[in-house]
Amino acid sequence: MQLDGKVALITGAGSGIGRAIALAFAREGAMIAVNDIREDAAQQVVDEIGGAGGRAMAVPADVADGRAVLKMFTRFLTVWDTLDIAVNNAGTVFLAPHVAANFERLANERLTTGRPSTPLDATATMEDGIWRRTLAIHLDGTFHCTREALKVMQVRRRGKIINMASIAGTTGLAGSPDYCAAKGGIIAFTKSVAKEVAHLGIQVNAIAPGFIDTPLLGELTPAMRMLFVAQTPMGRMGTAEEIAAAALYLASPAADFVTGQVLSPNGGFAI
Repeated sequence: MQLDGKVALITGAGSGIGRAIALAFAREGAMIAVNDIREDAAQQVVDEIGGAGGRAMAVPADVADGRAVLKMFTRFLTVWDTLDIAVNNAGTVFLAPHVAANFERLANERLTTGRPSTPLDATATMEDGIWRRTLAIHLDGTFHCTREALKVMQVRRRGKIINMASIAGTTGLAGSPDYCAAKGGIIAFTKSVAKEVAHLGIQVNAIAPGFIDTPLLGELTPAMRMLFVAQTPMGRMGTAEEIAAAALYLASPAADFVTGQVLSPNGGFAI
């Protein structure tokens, strides 16, 4: 098994991509600290891993809160006393109702006429609280967990950190300026930290998925889903398991000479 005996923390692992990564790492022998802001969701994944013969513990916390992250690390380090892999996956998407409605109209226009004219009106109407919360969860959360992970990894002079970015951070997506800014920041953060800690035996990489069929996109209307698929040359959305496979590669010994990179499974959306 590729990760036998390793300890991995995965944030936002109560569903979607995080859950798929937790299950994949557990199958490869890793002990999993399952983080989610929802304690019941984290525990469900722990139970799923345990039922398959693996080892896991729930460490619920809001990664946007630096003090909560410190407490989370203290909790699982008391049990396992080390950390080999950290996957900063926690995230969410906020889409105001009027923006969602405009997006639906724009999607229909693009699909039917090819000449969309409806303004999304996302940036001009975005509230400060939404902007700050998005960056707090994605960007601050990645920083908080990386900071604590490095305190452990630097002493041991080994470790792997995998940050979840997005094509939103590499190409930009209309209607989600907060999400794009956060994901773009994660990519720049990844490259900076990778250069900082490479000589200590720590690899830091990012994954920038395209449109993935997870609960995060569960509220998409049929027209919006059709638009995303139409923009993807492979003609479909990706699966959480396909992103988990990319994460497993970066966490495995096969990627020991890979750092500061952005791996982007996106079905050809961005080439």
